[in-house]
Formats: sequence, C-alpha cells, structure tokens
Amino acid sequence: MPAAPSRIIIVDDDPLVVDVVCDCLGARGHIVGGMAAGDKACGIIEFKQPDLVILDCMLPGKSGIDVLREIRTSRSACTIPVLMLTSRQGEADELIAARAGADDYLRKPFDPDQLVARVEVLLEANRV
Repeated sequence: MPAAPSRIIIVDDDPLVVDVVCDCLGARGHIVGGMAAGDKACGIIEFKQPDLVILDCMLPGKSGIDVLREIRTSRSACTIPVLMLTSRQGEADELIAARAGADDYLRKPFDPDQLVARVEVLLEANRV
C-alpha cells in the first residue's frame, strides 16, 4: 500500500521557484503549498504541521535562517525536516544553515530531479 501523500510548505519570494517546486513535487503525489514571506511562515507551519518545509534564505519580513531557528525552538514544529533551497552559494552560508538546524541545503539554480530525490530522502528518514 503506497504511503499517504506528504504535505510540504515552500517559503520563497520567487513565484517561479514556487511554481517549479509545486509542479515537480505535485507530480510525485505530494501536496505542496507556497508562501512568499518569512514573517508569517512560522505561524502557518505550526498550524498546518507539514511533513517537510522548504525555505529560501533571503525572504521579505524575516530571513529563512530566522524562520528555521523559530521552527527548531517550537515544541510543535521542531521535528519537521527543513530543506534550505537558496541562491546563497558560500560554504559559510551552508554552515550557518546547518548550525541553525537545516536537514539539507540545495543551491539555486537546482535540478528538479535532484530536489525531488532530496525531498524523498528527508521524508523517508522522517517516517522511520
């Protein structure tokens, strides 16, 4: 019996990125919702309790790293896997995200197949 579809939230201010992510993950049977601003993301993530969050680092209102830190300190959301999907290219940026609690880090531009593969790995690891 196949697993139930996973619920995923992407927080990215680039509508094209949100569309690509929604399309490629939706084609795999996932339910994906997008939002553009970081300042409301934590409340929605805590309320919706998705199976995975995809975050950009640079967001209006609140940075993706700040959103990640809030997720990791939230009692209700702290175990949700988070994939950073960002144009920040430096290794220092990746280290900052890892220290803040990111489960994975993918740089833009990205290969949709690679995104799907990484999402599937994170979801499977969280199911165990």
